[in-house]
Amino acid sequence: MERIQEGTLPHGFEYKGHLQTEFKMREVGNAGELFDAEIEAGGVENQLAFNGALIARQLLSIGDCKGPFSIEQIRKMKPADFQALRVAQGKLNSVQPDAENEANTSGSK
Repeated sequence: MERIQEGTLPHGFEYKGHLQTEFKMREVGNAGELFDAEIEAGGVENQLAFNGALIARQLLSIGDCKGPFSIEQIRKMKPADFQALRVAQGKLNSVQPDAENEANTSGSK
């Protein structure tokens, strides 16, 4: 089951002349998304660009604006809005207790 994180942007994202603040973000679906974000960012050593490229892939919506989003749209955000998205991204990327237990016990039979 795909996990979704919801939150609010402090400043908002302008869409059709209106500020949109409520966002929905999904967890990363597969390793290919990580590879694509790394390529778009020019390598993982550029961590800020990598996270921005990954956020663009993970965002489902900001208010009435539905994805997909581009790295250029993410680049135009205020730092506090980008930070709110990074916090949501961090929550989605954290290992869940059940998944951690499953990973530790699988293969130990």
